[in-house]
Amino acid sequence: MRIRYACINRSIGCSANKIFRPASFSDERLLATFAGNLACIRKILAWNRNNDIRFFRITSDLVPFASRPV
Repeated sequence: MRIRYACINRSIGCSANKIFRPASFSDERLLATFAGNLACIRKILAWNRNNDIRFFRITSDLVPFASRPV
């Protein structure tokens, strides 16, 4: 197995771990943040596929506040 990077891909200008503070929570902001994170995941996975990288760790920040009630 070849692993070329283990953290954040800085070459595509997209990050799938956008978060915000509970004080600024709204349903709309949650959905927009989650949608943006998923769009970046798709972009990252496509980049990985095109560069023959078959290993990827999804961040726990993908879904903001998923581990606690807001």
